[in-house]
Amino acid sequence: MVSNPDPRPGRWVLPLVVLGMILFTWVWVNRLEPPAVEGTAGPSGTTRSTTETTPAVDETTAGGDGTETPEETTPTTLLPPEIEVYLTNLAEDKAALAALVEELNAVNDAWENRDQTGVTFSETETAMVAASERAVVFSEAVELHRPPEDVAGLTDAHQRVYESAAAVAEAAASTLAGLRAPDTGELRRAAVVEFRAAAASFEQQVDQISEIVMQGFGAA
Repeated sequence: MVSNPDPRPGRWVLPLVVLGMILFTWVWVNRLEPPAVEGTAGPSGTTRSTTETTPAVDETTAGGDGTETPEETTPTTLLPPEIEVYLTNLAEDKAALAALVEELNAVNDAWENRDQTGVTFSETETAMVAASERAVVFSEAVELHRPPEDVAGLTDAHQRVYESAAAVAEAAASTLAGLRAPDTGELRRAAVVEFRAAAASFEQQVDQISEIVMQGFGAA
């Protein structure tokens, strides 16, 4: 009789079975395909990816027919530096004259209504002297401007501008003289009307110069 070295030969069967089941399960699971991820269903029932790409922003604007239209830009006209300086000086003169007109009108109105404002003759005279002096400075500044000679008609137009500026200074002086006159205010009132008309003429002449310059450079 052959002796059995292992008195319990069946004890290895169960571990071998368990090990075989583990190996079988591992092989079976790895052979399975990964589950498909369902996306949001579209109108036709097909699935689509949930990741959306934001389109890049274009610089053009889409028209009504779907075509792209580039943004419109405003054309600019480049003027020679000397003309730019000349026009800038006249624009500053217009601003200075507008402030002067407002000042003299306020002084004159206060004197006309002195019963309500309580302003004195001395105060009004001092204010009109200052306005008259400012009008002279204004006129002299306009006279110093030299228009470019390469623009047709600009020299004659500037002469009209200067004449209007001189009329402003003269009317301001007449307003002061009218205040000092022994009448009941007729001379002063007439001088104020002339002053306002001269100021309006100056502004119109400056606008005319701007039109001449633009026409000369083809920007009209």
